[in-house]
Amino acid sequence: MATSYNAAGKVIRKRRNNLLYEGLTYNGTFTHASAIYLTSYDAVNCQSVEIRHLHDLKLQKGQVNWIHVSGLSDTKMVGDLCQMMGLEVPVVQDILNARHIAKLEDTGSTLFAVLDAYSYHDDGTLIREHQGLVLGKDFVLSFEEGTGHRFEPVRKALMDGIGQVRKHQADFLFNLLISMIVDSYFDVIEKQQNHLLDMEDSLMEFNAAHKETGQQIQLFRRDYSRLKKAIAPFREDFGRLLMMESAFIPETSRLYFRDTYDHLQQVMIMLEANRETIASLVDLYLANNDLRLNRTMNQLTIVATIFIPLTFLVGVWGMNFHNMPELGWPNGYLYAWLLLFAVGIGLYFWFRRKNMF
Repeated sequence: MATSYNAAGKVIRKRRNNLLYEGLTYNGTFTHASAIYLTSYDAVNCQSVEIRHLHDLKLQKGQVNWIHVSGLSDTKMVGDLCQMMGLEVPVVQDILNARHIAKLEDTGSTLFAVLDAYSYHDDGTLIREHQGLVLGKDFVLSFEEGTGHRFEPVRKALMDGIGQVRKHQADFLFNLLISMIVDSYFDVIEKQQNHLLDMEDSLMEFNAAHKETGQQIQLFRRDYSRLKKAIAPFREDFGRLLMMESAFIPETSRLYFRDTYDHLQQVMIMLEANRETIASLVDLYLANNDLRLNRTMNQLTIVATIFIPLTFLVGVWGMNFHNMPELGWPNGYLYAWLLLFAVGIGLYFWFRRKNMF
């Protein structure tokens, strides 16, 4: 991924052609050191170790071997590991490409998935973490871009013998890791729903000023687009895989894969519901602004209407004809002010009685 700068000083990333270049480049934003963890287990035993050097990586025969890589900045280490596991160069490039669209494909020798995990930061920004998963005959490779240790509950369940993970083969673990990422979408979308409902309640207060609401709606629209790009393609590939006969998904595991697909369907339904809510919020926000503008124009119109008869009276008395009787009154100036005040106050209370403001 080549990098250049435009006239404004912003970074312009040029995408490289993977068929032309075989080099490995990580284009994400996480720069922490990469680490490798090997967890080998069967129905009875389980052991987990951190691999300091690749030559220490020894897969246990007769067991399921889960190799987890945390951090993708060390492209040489990731490339050497993938070469050791027999992965093709395009697969490795997709693992390191943090901007790759989510997909699930059967390469013939492996079942390969890339997808993004999302979570909200404390400041409200949506954080994306690129994930890569590879299912082999007796092993699972998982690549995590961030440092959130998203799969730590799975490793702990394996070590403690909790649940049914040890009773199944590598395909169950592969589907479980995908399910962990899919389930995290529920938290993100539900948090969006809560914020959108709060914004809807605030917009129903038509007398209040909503200076930052428009910007917040735009941020949620952007987050929706990012989530849809991450979920929709993967759901389609996942459903297509279930319709096909794959050697990596035995009949005994199809039920668990269908359950994950059902979760993907629910996530998409919730996401589309958020889209409709965002669209209604845009309409409500614009209607709110129009209503506030109409109320302001109404108030200005009433003020102008009150001053119309006052302007008329002042204009009549400003003609200065010699035979105008009011000009000769000793207290004419006082009477004029009293009349002006009486007319203005009378019109004010008349408009209030008509509930015009």
